Amino acid sequence: MSRPTTDGVELSKVIFEQGYSSCSTPEDAMRVMENKQVNAMTVARVLIMMVQTHTLPHSTNDGSTWEVENFVVAAKKKAPDLDWKAVMNELDSPEFIVYDAIGFKLLVNAWYCSQKDTHLPFPVHTFMQPWRNARAQLSVLYQMVYGSPDVLDLTQLPLRKILQTSHIQALPMSMRTTLLHLASQQLNCLDLLEALMEIKDTAITEDLRLLMDRLVLQAPELLLLGLAQIQPIKHEHNRDLLLRLFHLFVIGHANSVLVMVLLWNINPALLLEGFLDMYKKDPTSISRILDLSQEAKILSHILRTDAPFFVLDMAALAARRQHLNMEKWLNERVSAKGIPFVVACIGFLETKCAIEMSRRSGTTHLPTLQLSMEVIKTIFHVLTQRPMPSGESAKIGKLVQICTQLYPQLGDTRLDVEKSTNTEQGDNDRSYSPEVEEMVRIYFERLYTNNISATRFATVLKACQESKEQRQIDFFHCTLHTLLDEARFFNQYPDNELMATGELLGLLIHQHSVSFDLLRSSLKYILDALNDPPHSKMFNFGSHALAQFKDRLPEWPQYTLLLSRIDALRSSSRWTETLTTTLEQLSLHSSGTTEPPHHGIGPREPPGHGKEKGATADVLLDTFSDTAVQAPSIKVQERVSFLINNLSIINMESKKTELAQLLEESTWEWFGHYLVVRRVSIEPNNHELYSSLLKSLDMVTLVDIVVEETYNSIKLLLQSDSITDATADKSILKHLGSWLGRMTLGRNKPIRHKDLSFKDLLLDAYDRDRLTVAIPLTCKVLQHASESKIFKPPNPWIMSILKLLAELYWKDNMKLVLKFEIEIVYKALDVNLNDTEPSSLLKKRLPPGIDIDDENRRLIKQQLEHIESVSNALTEGIPEVDLTLLLAKLQFGPAIAEFMLKQPVAKAAIFRAISEAFEEVVPPVIATSCNIVVASTKELVLKDFATEAEEVKLRKAAHAMVQPLAANLAVATCKDALYKSILSAIQMHLIHIGLPESLAQEISALVAADNIDIVCWFTEHIAQTKVALDIDNVLLAAYTSRITHRERGITGGYHDANYGSSRKINLPESLQPTSNITQKQMQVYDTFHDIFTDHQREALRLSREPAQDGIMEKLEQVWVELNRQIQQSTIPNCAQLPPNHAICLLIRQMPVMMSQSTNPLKTVILFSERVIAMLYQSVTTFALEIYTAFLQSLFDLSGEAAKEALAWLVYADDERKYNAPVIAMLIRYELLPLEEYDVQLAKLITVKADSIIEFSTHLIRLCLLTNTPVTCLEDHILTVAALDKLVKEEEAPESVLLLMKNLKKQFSLPYEEIPLKVDCLELRMLLAQWIRLCHYPMGPQSLYSTLTQKVLKTTQSEEGKYFFFRLCIETCVNYYVTFSPNSVSHQGRVASMIDQFSKLVSSMIAMEGGEDQKAKVKLLSDALSVIILVLANHHERRGTNFDQKPFLRLLSSLFTEVNKLDIHSTDSSMMIAFSDAFYTLQPIQFPGFAFSWLQLISHRNFLPQLMVVNDSKGWTMCQGLVLSLLKFLGPLLEKRSLQNATKTFYRGTLRVLVVLLHDFPEFFCNNYMVFVQAIPHSCIQLRNLVLSAFPRVMHLPDPFTPDLQLESILEYKEEPVLDEGYQVILLENNVKAAIDAYTKSQGQDIQFLDSIMEHINNTTGDTIACQEFLTSFVLYIGSRTTSSSCANAPMKENAAVTVFQFMLSHMEPQGRYLLLNAIADHLRYPNSHTHFFSKALLYLFDKQSETVKEQITRVLLERLIVNRPHPWGLLASFIELIKDPSFWKHEFIRCSPDIERLFDNVSRSIKHTVA
Repeated sequence: MSRPTTDGVELSKVIFEQGYSSCSTPEDAMRVMENKQVNAMTVARVLIMMVQTHTLPHSTNDGSTWEVENFVVAAKKKAPDLDWKAVMNELDSPEFIVYDAIGFKLLVNAWYCSQKDTHLPFPVHTFMQPWRNARAQLSVLYQMVYGSPDVLDLTQLPLRKILQTSHIQALPMSMRTTLLHLASQQLNCLDLLEALMEIKDTAITEDLRLLMDRLVLQAPELLLLGLAQIQPIKHEHNRDLLLRLFHLFVIGHANSVLVMVLLWNINPALLLEGFLDMYKKDPTSISRILDLSQEAKILSHILRTDAPFFVLDMAALAARRQHLNMEKWLNERVSAKGIPFVVACIGFLETKCAIEMSRRSGTTHLPTLQLSMEVIKTIFHVLTQRPMPSGESAKIGKLVQICTQLYPQLGDTRLDVEKSTNTEQGDNDRSYSPEVEEMVRIYFERLYTNNISATRFATVLKACQESKEQRQIDFFHCTLHTLLDEARFFNQYPDNELMATGELLGLLIHQHSVSFDLLRSSLKYILDALNDPPHSKMFNFGSHALAQFKDRLPEWPQYTLLLSRIDALRSSSRWTETLTTTLEQLSLHSSGTTEPPHHGIGPREPPGHGKEKGATADVLLDTFSDTAVQAPSIKVQERVSFLINNLSIINMESKKTELAQLLEESTWEWFGHYLVVRRVSIEPNNHELYSSLLKSLDMVTLVDIVVEETYNSIKLLLQSDSITDATADKSILKHLGSWLGRMTLGRNKPIRHKDLSFKDLLLDAYDRDRLTVAIPLTCKVLQHASESKIFKPPNPWIMSILKLLAELYWKDNMKLVLKFEIEIVYKALDVNLNDTEPSSLLKKRLPPGIDIDDENRRLIKQQLEHIESVSNALTEGIPEVDLTLLLAKLQFGPAIAEFMLKQPVAKAAIFRAISEAFEEVVPPVIATSCNIVVASTKELVLKDFATEAEEVKLRKAAHAMVQPLAANLAVATCKDALYKSILSAIQMHLIHIGLPESLAQEISALVAADNIDIVCWFTEHIAQTKVALDIDNVLLAAYTSRITHRERGITGGYHDANYGSSRKINLPESLQPTSNITQKQMQVYDTFHDIFTDHQREALRLSREPAQDGIMEKLEQVWVELNRQIQQSTIPNCAQLPPNHAICLLIRQMPVMMSQSTNPLKTVILFSERVIAMLYQSVTTFALEIYTAFLQSLFDLSGEAAKEALAWLVYADDERKYNAPVIAMLIRYELLPLEEYDVQLAKLITVKADSIIEFSTHLIRLCLLTNTPVTCLEDHILTVAALDKLVKEEEAPESVLLLMKNLKKQFSLPYEEIPLKVDCLELRMLLAQWIRLCHYPMGPQSLYSTLTQKVLKTTQSEEGKYFFFRLCIETCVNYYVTFSPNSVSHQGRVASMIDQFSKLVSSMIAMEGGEDQKAKVKLLSDALSVIILVLANHHERRGTNFDQKPFLRLLSSLFTEVNKLDIHSTDSSMMIAFSDAFYTLQPIQFPGFAFSWLQLISHRNFLPQLMVVNDSKGWTMCQGLVLSLLKFLGPLLEKRSLQNATKTFYRGTLRVLVVLLHDFPEFFCNNYMVFVQAIPHSCIQLRNLVLSAFPRVMHLPDPFTPDLQLESILEYKEEPVLDEGYQVILLENNVKAAIDAYTKSQGQDIQFLDSIMEHINNTTGDTIACQEFLTSFVLYIGSRTTSSSCANAPMKENAAVTVFQFMLSHMEPQGRYLLLNAIADHLRYPNSHTHFFSKALLYLFDKQSETVKEQITRVLLERLIVNRPHPWGLLASFIELIKDPSFWKHEFIRCSPDIERLFDNVSRSIKHTVA
């Protein structure tokens, strides 16, 4: 071998140049390698080249691809020591891409060929480690995922698996099939998935995302379970993918339970985190979480999670569904967790109560599940049995009060809680007040002395039970417990008293007054009494009680069955009939009968009885609670339920052993009933598990009991009337059928005919139209025959049923869902449905729903057979249609085409819908049309051509006649139906793939309208093709006859055997056929199509245009006159045209005349064309305006005319239309669709069409660069952008350069003073492009992101962003002010412009700074600052002409768009930014913006979000906003006369404050001092509204309650929480320290009083300052005395009262009024302040002079006589005041008749309320 050269020629290049032949043999490959270096790098380059060029289009050498094995053999010979792993490592190259599976196979084959000696597996780890070239790595990984296992089976390689063997073995057999299928997939490789997750190259992010989206659709289970094992997830998009997959399985998926079980075994923390996250977002999802947890057998584990609120909500729902013993679980949790869990329970109840109160009040509330009363009772019961701190006990007491108000039925629970602090008595030892017990005793005494009947007594008790008064509820419960507690002494009662007691007990049961927990014991008392000897005292008691509630016996089937077994009742004719009827209703009567088993669906109708109510699934489930079999103890039942709940394949042995010990033989029937009804019927996924349990228990008798119980349950459901309508019942029936098949056929056990006959069941169901019940049941049972050795096909019993199912399957009206069920069972049994011969059992039966006598049955059957034969004949010739040509010719508008390009799934759905609609409607119509036309044509042409010997002429004539007839008949028949079918099919398919219904309707309407003509054309084409073949088949004998006649050379003329002269046709001589058809006669058929269509067209014209010459002549005259008037007019423009001018009259007259013509549309189109022609001939502005206005009236008259004209103006390729003044005038009158015209114009500029550039330049000048622009840049953005592109490419003419220069100058003119060097035109174009893009909501998100990035790049600097915001805001506002008044369309456009700019700012915020949240908040603050500055400028410059609407729209739209970003980490910061902006815009600074400002701060999204901002920042900001509102409103309200604007603003303020009072009362409670200082004293209702607030958890005592002892109210001892900002005034005046010293000295410092009076006298001139000081002083000194050591001192010794007395005696009347108002401001909800100031005010009234008393009365009364609300403390104080009889003796009450009447009315109102 010669020495290798180093000429630099690579081996791969040489091989590529020589082609496939270079590797055809190992020797050829060796020759190529001569003088070449062979190392890892060169071999890798050759492999790269081969993978990418395995199909060479230019190769002419032998071979079809690279023989990589020959190359590998040669390379091994050339370099025996070559490291092939290094070769694979060298594939990490930018040139390496695996495009398809063939290339990947070449690579794999190369490796295995190189390792024939070592047999090493393919080095997949090389491709799964991090690569420098991520795209190359992704291409290999993609082929691994989707490659064939025959090439490389990842499951057989030493790789980590996602689904391991241990995972599969831990699951039940029913799940293993699915799991094995998943485990066999290529993606079941954790290393592969981890490698995909680790790819970081952003250049292929989109490719990786598309791959992941595809995997989500194809293998979501493996993807989720794999991600669960790759923790922690490093990349954000992978975390989003994990969350998306988790929600997919939680919301609903076929393998949801399977995935949840595996996820719990793999990563339980992740599963819990997902559940908690889902619950936080939507609390109602707890129902779905519970279902999954229960089915996955992990409920007990989930309930041990350390998330109290979630766990309690889940436990409450589980208890409600009887999955959990709530009391036992709560006790266990409290014992384990202690006081913290108790506190969590209390918090849980508080939250639930608050939500329930909010829901009942009608306000917005969180979506959550309500608690049942039983759960609430259980929680209270458990909590009250546990010792806890006094504070928590008090909370429980308050909660009980609230719950009792919400649920009056919880009255006895309230008593339990009240007693729990003293004793732990049980339910039987509860105590009631002596009054209630005495009342109960009196009523029983009256009952036993016949003073009241038992019926009347029961009615009274029912009313008390439903009452809301606690005393009446206590009376009911005490009576009921007394009655049942006496049950053990009933046998000692006298006869009469015992009968009365029995009647009362029975009536209480009858009217549902006995609760469920007491009902069992009550029924047991009665049952025990009835078991006594007949006619005994107790038997009579039981019989008398039973008679009262016998109507309720159907509710308790097992109880009724027990009653029927009592001999004494069976021997009584009175009870025999009642019990027999009841048992027949319940289908539980078990008397001996020789009647054959009933296998139909529905109840049997015994003789003498009508149709009875059948059993339902609810009855089936309810029978469990009243089962007649012997049940084990409650403790054993709970343990059995627990064992079944936690049963799995893994713990089967341990659970089985314990279960066998718990179940005694006597309780097997109970267990069988429990297993079938409570488990099997609703848990189909666990059938395999329960079957394995029974098999492992090895109790044959128990299995028989379970099977028998299954039969009984199936019969109950089959005999139900509602089974056909109740979906839940049918599901349960299918589950039971599957279970029955598993327990019988699956175990080689037969199903006896007397137990269940499937053929009888199906035939009965067919007759009664109940196949939707019978077929699924039968199929579910038969599916398990595949597991049997005996009953699998060809077992005769199975085959007979399958043949009947086949006969049902081929019925025409069989539903698809039932056919699907039959197909499934055939597939399961491995039987071919098409090869199965159907039975003939249904042929002799009538269709379902027909009930006739036997006499007419035979005639109806004959008619049905005749109809069927006719139908077969008609449909025999239905053609099979290839729709490829049709689908290729479909047409779509630009918007639909763009949508389909971006949504290929929608495109496929549309094509599929059109195909289905066509195949459903057209083929039968074509077949029928062809049959009709062929029959008619045959008779006619055979008659006409009876003597014609040339078969070609006959065939040509037949085709000429038959084709147009068939085509037109088919289209006329099916067009309407076809259009409706296409419309509905497209809409249904689009909705099915997830499109909104409105969008689907719009798309379907457009597609159907655009393509109905094409579909009809295709229908004509198919009809013509088919009918030509049909007529040839029919005339085949005629053709053959003529050919034979010619071939035999028979002399003489030809005569048709059927229509020739031999038959002597009775026709006139001139019409007798004599010889061959002449050319003139043949022309009749040649022109048949034209004659036919012309005749139809002419008939249509004659029918619609009988006489329109007169109207058209008049229109022509008016048109000529209008043109003459316009040409002779000297008026410069339309604005100066008088209203009654001749031109105006003619323009109004012509549309009226056109509408009266016989063909208005044609007339309007004609004159529209004429008007447009005159437009282009006009040279004056006046003529242009007149013709445009006339054209507008014509367009209003006919939309079709407008569509035709605009189509020419926009889309026609006609240079005549490019007249700039005409187009500008059309735009001015809004006749031209600007967006479409802009698109077309830009396209023409791009291709540099002739004269387009000059025309566009002229048009832009006319529209934008005049003194009164008619459009804005957004309307021409594509045109301007195209012209700008010409400028940048230096291809623009001088006119374009001058236009762009003028545009730049126009947009830069307002900003000449700004030194910043920016291109204003570029920024305006960016804004215009964004606004145009927003007009297409279906545009891809990538376009929005790209444009936003461009804006951010253009405005990188802070000054650049400021200027961009200013430019955009001023543009939007100026357009709003300029264009909005013009028309409604302009208003919508300018408003949408503001909205779209807000969307742009929001998009910039979302993309600003990446993950830097501060940068996003900074950008928002900058935008708001610029808005404020622009608003301030407009406010100052425009003055009274300031328009606040655009700024309101801008701020509200921006707030809405920012809210949509859903950036949780910056929510509070962004809310504070908006709050700061609103605070800056307060009405005091910008009164012209006041109404909009009020609307903004009261926005339904802003105010609630601001109030819940963390760290009290929200309340602080809201306080500032409300205070600004009140400070602005105060001076306006103090004026003598209020303007309408002030009144409106005041009403708006009231509504805002009412909302705050209702939703956030604590806000007013804490900040009332700040607000009342800003409210004028004249605004009493506003002040009352603020002072009426009280905490939501507080229940206010009724101040009108008689003998209300205010001193006993517990809340009077609680200090209120309030903002202490009011103390700033005292600090500023150096008074606070003096007050502290004075209160410490207990009022001994006399100098303090003088100094206070001196300070007040100094501020008398400033009323506001004096008021603020007084309110702060009064509150502070009052609060100091209530919290100091003198709090309990008498009023006369109280330091604050002493000061008040001193001030009242030394102040002027105005000062006293202010002081008394300051005291009254603190009469609020019950608290220590209200208590003190109320006592102080009453004390001052008692001790002061008559003048002061009058002022006190005035202050209180003027606050009470206004509209509500009134503060509670104010009402309570005034009631206390007027209770004193001496109050009414004061002279000021009688000073005038009006005042006297006022006080009398108040007195009567108070006394009436108290009474």
